[in-house]
Amino acid sequence: MLKVTKLILPEVLLLEYSIKEDNRGISNRVFSQKEMKAIGIDTEFVEEICYYPKAKGTLYGIHFQNHPKTQAKLLYCTKGKMLDFAIDLRKDSETYKDWVCVVLSAENKRQLYIPAGFGHAALTLEDNTSIVMKIDNYFDSELSKTISFKDTELNVDFGILNPILSERDKCAPSLKDSGCNL
Repeated sequence: MLKVTKLILPEVLLLEYSIKEDNRGISNRVFSQKEMKAIGIDTEFVEEICYYPKAKGTLYGIHFQNHPKTQAKLLYCTKGKMLDFAIDLRKDSETYKDWVCVVLSAENKRQLYIPAGFGHAALTLEDNTSIVMKIDNYFDSELSKTISFKDTELNVDFGILNPILSERDKCAPSLKDSGCNL
């Protein structure tokens, strides 16, 4: 059974599959296309990527992929804990530039569904966190974009002043200079 919680950005969904426990341990489903369709998510994921950041305070993002190959994402943690952020980058949206943050962990087994048109960022809260991300469109280096985590127009509160960043994220432009066409 799949429990769905709508967040302040109504298209971004927090998903929780039921957990079964017996004398052998715990089991839970991590993905069901059938259950996703039943709740109105008709997304066909084409790729799954795993991230294994070594240190607490590692920040991925803000990342997005422009038209015509935008990406919907489904994220969860298999080890450790992270803050996961979705930022509405759709210029015609009533919630344009609004953002939401949830805690995903191996312990809570929650997942975050982020539809196309949203930026994404993840901040590790523990060393050796493992992150899984499913995407519905293949990576395209020409369309893949970043926005600085310090962007004052978005004003996302990451709760950290000096995160561990990739070189790409260190040089990320502001939203207005990102080339966003969502």
